[in-house]
Amino acid sequence: MIEFFGIAAGVLNTIRLVPQVYKSWTTKQTEDLSGYFLLILFLQSVCLISYGLLKTDNYIVYMNVSPLLCSLILAKLKMKYG
Repeated sequence: MIEFFGIAAGVLNTIRLVPQVYKSWTTKQTEDLSGYFLLILFLQSVCLISYGLLKTDNYIVYMNVSPLLCSLILAKLKMKYG
């Protein structure tokens, strides 16, 4: 039961970023996207992945790879269109 909450949190963490990636990709506009937000999101994902690796908890690692990728995609779009 505990793993369910971890998996649900990871899925929701990813889902919350998908609309922003989609909107930024399709509109090619990222002026309103904060660079600090992207930096914090990136650092959060890196820290959680590191924590999961050190704790050998694959769920933590797997559930933070997609937010890391979303943050990198958004940062690239921000550099390109922002």
